[in-house]
Amino acid sequence: MENDLKIIKLKNVKVAFANLEDDNPMGKSIMVIVDDPVVESKIKTWVSQNKIGKSNENPGVVNFNEYDGQKRFKFKFTDRTKVVDMAGKDALEGLDRGAVISLVAKTYEYYHKQFGSGVSQSLKTVVVMKPATNEESAMTTEYLDELKEESLQDKDEDEDKDKPETNPDDDLDEIDMSDIPF
Repeated sequence: MENDLKIIKLKNVKVAFANLEDDNPMGKSIMVIVDDPVVESKIKTWVSQNKIGKSNENPGVVNFNEYDGQKRFKFKFTDRTKVVDMAGKDALEGLDRGAVISLVAKTYEYYHKQFGSGVSQSLKTVVVMKPATNEESAMTTEYLDELKEESLQDKDEDEDKDKPETNPDDDLDEIDMSDIPF
């Protein structure tokens, strides 16, 4: 599989964006951040060798998207794309912005009356090395922990208020003076 020019394998790339909803007219896809020159070179070579693109629109030229100074590349996601964690279990939920993944994608030729012809690509396998951290969930968890801690502190303070104040001189009233030997 390593020598198959139609296949590209990338390890430990970060996900910039994952669109996994069927209602998107552009289709499902994963956008990865291309910040490593080795990854960039592999993608350029793969696109060039396979002449990826529409046959009438300059095929073989890589189309990196740029956003906030980051290069990104989009891989198409299909219903047959397998998304697993390192244990081989379904990991689709962990596939979002910030996830670290390794992937295998493959090219294929297409011919369509309406859309024309050319070479496209799709993801075959995605291994989620480190799942995405949902920022809202993380913030909510942090806030809940903070509230619990404050609640415990308030409870301790309330218990201290409910305790009767003791004065060390109050104990002297309970001592019988006749019990003292001198």
